[in-house]
Amino acid sequence: MRLSIIFKRFGLHNKLAFFSLSLIVLQTAGLGAVSIYYLQQNLDNQIGKKALAVAQSISRSHVVIQGLREKRSDKIQFFVEDIRHSIDARFIVIGDTEGIRYSHPEPHKIGKKMVGGDNLKALQRGESYISRAVGSLGLSLRGKSPIYYDGKIIGLVSVGYLEKDINQIIGKFKKTFLLIFSIILFCGVLLTLYIAKRYRDEIFGLEPEEIARTYTERKAVLESILEAIVVINEHGIVTSVNPVASEILGGIKSSEMIGQSLSELLPGYQFLFADNSQQSWRDIEVEANQQTLIMTKTPLIITGKNRGVVLTFRLKDDIVVLSQKLSQVEQFSKMLREQTHEYSNKLNTISGLLEIGSIDKALEIIVRESSGYQEIIEFLMRTVPDPILAGLILGKYHAAKERNIDFVIDKEGSLTKVNDSVSRQKLVTILGNLIDNAFEASLNNMPVLPRVQLSMTDIGADLIFEIEDSGNGIDDEVLQNIFSIGKTTKSDMGHGIGMYLVKNCLDQLGGTLSISSAKNGGTIMTVYIPNKPNQGERSSLESDSIANKLSPKESTGQK
Repeated sequence: MRLSIIFKRFGLHNKLAFFSLSLIVLQTAGLGAVSIYYLQQNLDNQIGKKALAVAQSISRSHVVIQGLREKRSDKIQFFVEDIRHSIDARFIVIGDTEGIRYSHPEPHKIGKKMVGGDNLKALQRGESYISRAVGSLGLSLRGKSPIYYDGKIIGLVSVGYLEKDINQIIGKFKKTFLLIFSIILFCGVLLTLYIAKRYRDEIFGLEPEEIARTYTERKAVLESILEAIVVINEHGIVTSVNPVASEILGGIKSSEMIGQSLSELLPGYQFLFADNSQQSWRDIEVEANQQTLIMTKTPLIITGKNRGVVLTFRLKDDIVVLSQKLSQVEQFSKMLREQTHEYSNKLNTISGLLEIGSIDKALEIIVRESSGYQEIIEFLMRTVPDPILAGLILGKYHAAKERNIDFVIDKEGSLTKVNDSVSRQKLVTILGNLIDNAFEASLNNMPVLPRVQLSMTDIGADLIFEIEDSGNGIDDEVLQNIFSIGKTTKSDMGHGIGMYLVKNCLDQLGGTLSISSAKNGGTIMTVYIPNKPNQGERSSLESDSIANKLSPKESTGQK
């Protein structure tokens, strides 16, 4: 973890150098490993074949055959030692059918039994083969061949090269490879550091995130500036423009302007690239697209060299308009001072009315001034005459506004016939928790605009409330334990009791809760509460009919 944090702090050139060097090391090491592996395999194969060929040749020698028949090891020893020195083999051993040596590089071992345990295929099956085994001289690669006389096996020949001798040959190659690897690595380090530094200088030491941010900021700045901006390179070719430029300079699309010559865009203004083109010009009147423009020229200097110019254009008429607007600023300022004084008086009036107990008059002034909430207040007063329920809905409306949630209340709904037997406190607990949960669910699905819709009706025998959110829905696992105390999808402390309270209140009121999935992926929670005194379970047919009128969506949950 610490290494990853440190690596993230590396500059782009350091990362480039690191990855380049890593690639060089991996490639060289991989190439060396493969080369050594194939050298090992090829060397073993060649030496094994050589040993086997010599063993087969010696097995047909009359000297060896005669020596075995006569049991004369001195004759065989003299013969095979001369051959061993000529082929640079580590040993040539002649043995009889019992594995007793008749020759050996160390004469005192003649007459003793051969070591290695790999003679059976030659003595019993008559095969010639290559084997690797540990003998009296150590691990060796051997070529073995049986010796025949009159069609019978009378002994075998074993020609061997020690493994350590083979490794010495490979070791010499490794030293050569290490030298070459060091040279390649050294050259790679120098070249990589040079490229990284050159690359860093070319991009002014900026990191990829900074480059992306700079490009985005540049694009945003160009698009937000109300003046026309045209960037021209040292060859007089347009390389960048902003949207305003395409409108002012003939209505040409920005994509079409890029790549045009200055002579085509502004005929007669080639003097912009005269010898003194590094000089800045301010507020020069030019004619373009049958309009008088105010032009400003700024040279584009990169690493001390002139790389073109940046031209900005403003309509002369716009400057006139700006001067007119400037003259209106004093009037606006005076009017604001007057309005501030007026609102101060109104606040003082409201404060005075509250102090003398004229609450209705104070509320009237507040409602009249709060025009933004007038419509919702009028709707609630008309459709929800109960002050407790209306206050709850209005409070949630204000809370949604503060949290930037689009809280939509169905204009077709109404709660004008709520029976007195229905506990307002329990209704507040049920609706308050469900609406709060809908708010949280909508905010957790940030790519989508947070939206919660409340529908309500008292038509028929039940009070029906439907809360739909724009969240991600509820998992089946969460849905199974949704009413259990302490069960919540929130990580903060103090949660996990809301739905438990909702269930208790519904049970006390004889109500039910249906949970289903919305078409947009969110959740729909529909509450059914009996609206008659001492009423038991509601009529499912009637309630379902009303629910369908409220929401045509298919229920996917359980009631």
